[in-house]
Amino acid sequence: MAESKMDRSRYPSHPAQVRSARHHAEQVLRDWGVGDSTTDAVLYVASELASNAVRHARTLQGREFGMTLRLLESIVRVELRDPDPTLPTEVAPGEDLEADGGRGLLIVERLASSWGSAPEVLGKTIWADIPLEIAEAGADRATLCADGAS
Repeated sequence: MAESKMDRSRYPSHPAQVRSARHHAEQVLRDWGVGDSTTDAVLYVASELASNAVRHARTLQGREFGMTLRLLESIVRVELRDPDPTLPTEVAPGEDLEADGGRGLLIVERLASSWGSAPEVLGKTIWADIPLEIAEAGADRATLCADGAS
């Protein structure tokens, strides 16, 4: 599967930056011609993963999280990297419904065709693959992919 386009961005670890990351992702996906349903799913996943980085991953003020978007042949891959090495865990259905978190990854799992995490030298990367829909039904995917990295 050849990569056709990629965008990387970094954000200070602050709750307000989740919105900035989401808006940036939306603009990138629109520029790439990604369809509405894929864009909506990517934005939800990006928001959830960025929120987790800021809230749960003990990403300290002054530290950053990074988001990478990759437009591949049949998916948009969302990657979020933060400096905490703790890999994510999800709450199993039926577990503490009063818990303050843990269910977001269940939704990520529903929206993504696959997702996972990988330890890094410093921290971790969490990724999710969202099935691709091109905005224009007649868009030539080969032409879109031949444009190269942005």
